[in-house]
Amino acid sequence: MIGRSLGHYQITAPLGKGGMGEVYRARDNTLGRDVALKVFPPAMAANREGLARFQREARAVAALNHPHIVTIYSVEESEGVHFITMELIDGKPLNRLIPEGGLPGERILAIAAALADALAAAHERGIVHRDLKPANVMVTADGRPKILDFGLARIARDESAAGAEDQPTDVRTSDGVIMGTVPYMSPEQVSGRSVDHRTDLFSLGVMLYEMATGHRPFGGTSSAETASAILRDTHLDVHQPDGRRADRTGVRDW
Repeated sequence: MIGRSLGHYQITAPLGKGGMGEVYRARDNTLGRDVALKVFPPAMAANREGLARFQREARAVAALNHPHIVTIYSVEESEGVHFITMELIDGKPLNRLIPEGGLPGERILAIAAALADALAAAHERGIVHRDLKPANVMVTADGRPKILDFGLARIARDESAAGAEDQPTDVRTSDGVIMGTVPYMSPEQVSGRSVDHRTDLFSLGVMLYEMATGHRPFGGTSSAETASAILRDTHLDVHQPDGRRADRTGVRDW
């Protein structure tokens, strides 16, 4: 794709790759600016219903216009290639900024407040991210966090109108695998149950723990073990250097 033109966008460099598409740096020759351009996978583009849904939801996210959410500029198609254009962030992902032992308290507070405000804005419009994690938060050169990759987002709907195969957690591959990032999933999401905005709050809590300690509250040697820990265990006690688990007294299962 490097060097290729899609409409008036000239692709110049790769930026990243995920299950929902590849992301490139591109030059917008009409406006004279650089943008991030996400190309939908061919399989998604071939699924008209799935593509139409994703395009609708990308437009909904574009309408958020929040300082801590990466701005989506457009949803486009050129020569059979479907893509979205987004704000290009000069910065680093949060997961590369968390040192061993965690971040200073004032830094955690600043990032947490910004992310909570961004999520509140999305949730007010019925948009749930569902894949919130440090790798999906870019921190700009001047220290401002921005949530990106709403690729797993789903506009919340009345559950009574949703069928068994159309629930909010059901963004699936052709093999029926629930998509997401296990260490940051809520118990409901790990279980494949219906979720709402609270799943993002659980993910944010996992991120806050990681920012404070330098490690995640639930772990395992495999995704299956991590998922089991999320469902059955309490988090590791922040104040216990030997990694003992927190006291369950007075703690309700989520």
